[in-house]
Amino acid sequence: MNVNAADPFVLYDKNEKCFYCYATSNELAPKDKAFFIYKSFDGSNFEFVGYALDLNHKNIWGSTWFWAPEVYYNENNGYYYMLYSACLKKELVKEYFYDDNYEETCKIGVAVSKFPSGPFVNITNRPIDYFPYDKNYKDIEKVSNDIFNLKDDNLLKDVKSGIHFPIIDASLFFKGDRIFLFYSRCCYKNCLFDKKLNRFVEESNIALVELNNNFWFTKELIMPKIKDEYKYFNLKDNQRQDRYLDVINYKKEPQEWENAHINDYFKTNGTNKNRRWSEGSTTFKVKSLDLYAILYSCNFYQNENYGVGIAFSNDGINDFKKYKSNPIIHQIKEDSLYSTGHGSLVTLDDKMNYYFHGRDSLNALRSLYRCELIINSTNNVRVTNVIHCILIK
Repeated sequence: MNVNAADPFVLYDKNEKCFYCYATSNELAPKDKAFFIYKSFDGSNFEFVGYALDLNHKNIWGSTWFWAPEVYYNENNGYYYMLYSACLKKELVKEYFYDDNYEETCKIGVAVSKFPSGPFVNITNRPIDYFPYDKNYKDIEKVSNDIFNLKDDNLLKDVKSGIHFPIIDASLFFKGDRIFLFYSRCCYKNCLFDKKLNRFVEESNIALVELNNNFWFTKELIMPKIKDEYKYFNLKDNQRQDRYLDVINYKKEPQEWENAHINDYFKTNGTNKNRRWSEGSTTFKVKSLDLYAILYSCNFYQNENYGVGIAFSNDGINDFKKYKSNPIIHQIKEDSLYSTGHGSLVTLDDKMNYYFHGRDSLNALRSLYRCELIINSTNNVRVTNVIHCILIK
């Protein structure tokens, strides 16, 4: 049987000397549970352990869209930290977005456990205290109900700049004693005019914020917080507005393979939106090359063109350059491999195994795959030994 595992994150637990896989469970889980947990001793054959999060707990701040769990073991205090995405409960929406009618209210939460098998419990009844704000964005939805039929952006001239935006797909990157939170800015409230296409397209981008490292280098249990230099407060609007750094977006470095959905509004007679996605990132150091890389997914997960790209940076924070031969992981019809994306990296004995979700048919649920990633240079990346993981119990 397949291992049902959307947005999989695989942790090699040194304490138990085995692999744990955490994954989005969606409608496959009971209504009061979230996130599959699987266990494996060989990294290929997994058994179901249970669910990570009890949604009846008093500290649950989310309402829906419990997505993309990632788990990290902290040797300093013995806790396993699970980061995940969810939409806010209705009573919290105005507190974080200053708007009762905000729709996609995604934030990042942190839950902990003394065991990799859980259960995990939220540290507090709030998500991470972070209010990312794009001071330059002009919200076209404020002046038009027909965004994707507009042929220019003239309506934006009189629109006030600035928007708080939702975030998903949290991933931690440790660089020495510095800790960075990578995430995906949602397509919602990020509708941009593409001059080449002469139309509006909604986009999700990958960005980051640096965290205070005190939550990690202590025996106490502390909720992660962003560093003070990323915080700023606009007294005129009485709103908390925090900074971020762009990492991956289409405008900075466009690649054609990311354009699978830019005509969806017209193809579906208005049912779907014109969109581009960049999400599900994993950042790591390539020791053999003394540089850094980020893996990320583009396009929609139900589409055959969903795939994984890679980009390189000298410091792992700034100036990522996309690999010219992206995507490195994509559908292979002859192998019945479709909709590949959103994974995590496990490096053991200098061997890099990338776990990701895919489908063995376009109608199947997302399940767990593994491949070996070989990076010879920034111009030579190979993916080999792709296997479909098996559920043994």
